[in-house]
Amino acid sequence: MEQRVLPADHHSAQSSTLHIYACGVAVVHLEEHHRLQSLTELALWRYRTYLKEPGWVGEWMGRLLARHGDGKDQPPAQSLIPQYVLSAYELRTHSWSSAGLDTALQLLATPSVLVNRQNPADVVPLGPGVEEAKFRDGWAHPEAVTFDGGVSRGVVGWSGVAYHPQQDERALTMSQIVALELDVQALWALSSHILHTIEDGQDPVMPTAYGWRFLRSAYFRLTTARPTETAQHRVMREAILATSELPDRLRAAQDALRDSNP
Repeated sequence: MEQRVLPADHHSAQSSTLHIYACGVAVVHLEEHHRLQSLTELALWRYRTYLKEPGWVGEWMGRLLARHGDGKDQPPAQSLIPQYVLSAYELRTHSWSSAGLDTALQLLATPSVLVNRQNPADVVPLGPGVEEAKFRDGWAHPEAVTFDGGVSRGVVGWSGVAYHPQQDERALTMSQIVALELDVQALWALSSHILHTIEDGQDPVMPTAYGWRFLRSAYFRLTTARPTETAQHRVMREAILATSELPDRLRAAQDALRDSNP
């Protein structure tokens, strides 16, 4: 997918980039490194960043558009707030046994089970002993999908991806996971925009170059294996697409654009 990458100048992230896709979607990628004592600690950090980082992205995008735009047709401030935040975790070092590692990756991908989110402004641990019980009993999210079980270990959930690479040349790199997720999130946002337009009782309008034929091409590109694609990359791609429900959304958006702009 055609895109332009710009530095995003986040104040604390190890790296931050803005990916502007030619189809009209912007995705911000933040990379942060942490050493944590528990997965509950990670879950708290994650939800607290979800309160502040979308606002930072909106402000940063607003300044960028003001600096480079012509002042006309400026989007409203609320439209600059990201629709969604996805987390991708690379587990680099740990002290779990084999069974514990499986549970840890499940909890990394779906950390909401460790915290109380009734008050989004004050997320707190769910209770004493909750994380220990998950490890003692062995826990797996019923809707999470595992991948790369033969070489390294990964888990994909609705809002997160967790991966622990082995020291092996066959293991996926984090850059491969990020590259796929950037495209998936961009297409998810684009299809969501089209479907929300229909929900509001309007006909979706897109430039011809990014109409239903573009979505059809993206659908087949994402769901069809390439001749040189490794088995590890294939199972990762299939897991991410299955949990994101993107193929169904792309087909629905494609049909909507075809009906409005045959």
